[in-house]
Amino acid sequence: MSKDTLQTTLQELQLELDKLHFDNEEHRDSVDRNLVALENKLRDESFMSGDEYLIHELKESLSEFEEHHPKVTELIGHISDLLAKMGL
Repeated sequence: MSKDTLQTTLQELQLELDKLHFDNEEHRDSVDRNLVALENKLRDESFMSGDEYLIHELKESLSEFEEHHPKVTELIGHISDLLAKMGL
């Protein structure tokens, strides 16, 4: 699986997140930090086998949106699948 596909999916996720209203700024900051960490790992090609916690943390920070924002949930699942296919 290519880095380009993962990068494109991360960009799609960011676009979807930009449409959402977060009631809690700390919650939004947590989501942003996790997304930036994933993007940095991808850019630096520094993913390691222990880095699956990043996607777990991103999933956790977005869990409350699952019911009302299925596109966000779909993109998170796709990112998780892409990382798994890359061996992470």
